[in-house]
Amino acid sequence: MPEELQKIRIKKVLGPIQAGTALLLGNDEKTFVMTIGPYEGAAILRELNDEPPPRPMTHDLLANVLLGFDIRIKRIVISRIVNDTFCAVLVLEQQCVGEDGEWNGKRNEVHIDARPSDCLVLALKSGVDVYATQQVLDAVPDVSQAIQGPTPSPKKPSGPFGLKELDLSGLQDQFENFSLDDSEEDPEA
Repeated sequence: MPEELQKIRIKKVLGPIQAGTALLLGNDEKTFVMTIGPYEGAAILRELNDEPPPRPMTHDLLANVLLGFDIRIKRIVISRIVNDTFCAVLVLEQQCVGEDGEWNGKRNEVHIDARPSDCLVLALKSGVDVYATQQVLDAVPDVSQAIQGPTPSPKKPSGPFGLKELDLSGLQDQFENFSLDDSEEDPEA
């Protein structure tokens, strides 16, 4: 039976700072935090703000390679959490061609394990949906109540790196006590 998936989106981006970037991800029912590196955070902000990078970046290279081989990103899935680290799957689709070089009516779907931060940048570049498994949503604390005020518009940056400073003091207690159940099944087994 296929895993139940819930559509999610990037709700807020906090950072980037030298130590990293916090993403608030979720849907109308739940919001959770994922921390990523500062460079990936900056790439996400550039995509949200429709700002081109100063020079082509690795995400641009990968997007162009996929386009060049007529491979489309079908969806992104935040698939599991292993040792307090989020994992993702990049789901790709390519039309299959026959010996004559023409499309034979079949499609090949490939699932590639990848870092969620890279997948999120690619999702923003390509406009595809992002999902989380129910297992992930069940494992993370809901920080919806800790978020105060409206979501700032991603198109109107303010301050360094295009973000308003936000008061996250309400999140502190939830993160200090957060740990995943050590009895989770090992996905490598």
